[in-house]
Amino acid sequence: MEMSSSQYNALESSSLFHDNNNKNEVTNDAVVSAACHQKQRHNPHNNNLPQKMEATGLALNSIARGLVGMSSLFLGPALLILAQDAAVKEGGGCNDSNNNYNGQDDSSCNDNDNEGRVYGMRPSSLLTNIGVFSGVFSAILLPLFGAIVDHTPHRKAIGQWAAILLSLIKGIEIFISQSTWFFISILQVLNYILYQAHLCAAYAYTAELSTDPNEQTMYNARFQTINYLAMLAFLIVVTVSSSLLNVGDVGQARISQTLAFILCLIVFGIAWGWYFHPRPALRHVPGDSTLLTAGFRKLSKTSSQIVQSWSSLRYFLLSVMLSESATGALSTISTTYMIHVLNMNSSQIGTVFLCVFVAGIPGSKLGGSVGLKINPLRSALLCLIIFIINTSLAALIMTGEESQHVMYLFAAVWGVCLGWLHPTNAALYCTIIPRGQESELMGLYLFSGLVFSWLPPFLFTLLNEVGASMRIGLASLNLFFAGGFIFLKKIGDYQDAVDFALSRGSCGGDDDDDNDAKRLSLPELT
Repeated sequence: MEMSSSQYNALESSSLFHDNNNKNEVTNDAVVSAACHQKQRHNPHNNNLPQKMEATGLALNSIARGLVGMSSLFLGPALLILAQDAAVKEGGGCNDSNNNYNGQDDSSCNDNDNEGRVYGMRPSSLLTNIGVFSGVFSAILLPLFGAIVDHTPHRKAIGQWAAILLSLIKGIEIFISQSTWFFISILQVLNYILYQAHLCAAYAYTAELSTDPNEQTMYNARFQTINYLAMLAFLIVVTVSSSLLNVGDVGQARISQTLAFILCLIVFGIAWGWYFHPRPALRHVPGDSTLLTAGFRKLSKTSSQIVQSWSSLRYFLLSVMLSESATGALSTISTTYMIHVLNMNSSQIGTVFLCVFVAGIPGSKLGGSVGLKINPLRSALLCLIIFIINTSLAALIMTGEESQHVMYLFAAVWGVCLGWLHPTNAALYCTIIPRGQESELMGLYLFSGLVFSWLPPFLFTLLNEVGASMRIGLASLNLFFAGGFIFLKKIGDYQDAVDFALSRGSCGGDDDDDNDAKRLSLPELT
């Protein structure tokens, strides 16, 4: 579940959103996951890297990334309310928000037909439309970002300029108002794309911190913890500040963007100005490709090989495409649902996401424990069943404002599942791919988590635009959870998939007993 998109990298994730996304955070082939190596290839740059400095820079960068993602969360309610107000002013719409400018509460807005339209869409479709465009453009551009980081000496420039632009966007978003909401909505798409470009550079640096799998895993865990704590602290500070100042949803959005703008400028500036160093190109562009096509060609070639000859991996990636797209869209769809069906304000929504964060901690531990007892494949299947049950009950039970208190319970269960699913998927993937092919296959895995990220919000928007109940829109997420479950079931026996992977791979140049190298233990992976 993306904090407005943030799907965070599944390999790092030990708690919740993604977002990105997150599942959703996505990077390029340079992210040679140490979590998937028993014996990693030697990187010729590592001997000369000031690793401690760059580790410090990545820690600072994790703080700023958390602020970017969490500040976007507070924009959602404000944008929905301002879009609804715009529909009212254009005529034909009513305002069902509890934070509108004239203070009216029109209960007739519970009927979607009274909502009106603005820029040709229902106001309640705004966030999901942002999700659609963000997902489509990011999926198209991600291979290009990866190719630039891999095949040019511009890795630092990509990370640095993306960080600068992300900070400046936060500054512009301070001025959210009735006259700027649509422009700021467009900026959210650009914000998400820049965030993915930034992640490509950041994770490429992360992958080079160490060739020792245990040390690399330690770095990833620390960076994820720092990122999590930064998001949690920011959420608490903004929620408490807004309550003390007694501002509405728009005021809370302005507070969050102001804090994010100031802090991101400082933290990003220190990290990328002092702690990161330029890199030469990791490899040359293949002779049959250009920089523009290299990433797409590599994805196409690897995907074709898997489709033709590797059923377990094929079904797993198809499962990830569906289930991760649903978890990535959950925050966007649930925010829309809380505003338009439950009539919750931004402070209440902030508390809901706090429940998700807190529940993600035991969820991560639970996922690791269950995976050890019944294997990660069965663990992921069980998690998807709980996702389906919880989402179905939420759509059935939460029918109006009187159901607000129940939302916190459903949010906690979603949080447990999010903390459970992402590291379990990462553990499962790392045990069913051959040693020695982790780099290209990890790039494909991360791309798979993003490629259909636009589809669940698109389906929700389609249902909303034809006048279907938002309860049906919320329940539509189950199509993707169920699809993910079906494809996981088609993998078959977990141990057979692991043995097949071990028989197919080696550590790419290491000695004699590579094919017999043990896979990493589940605790190490999760």
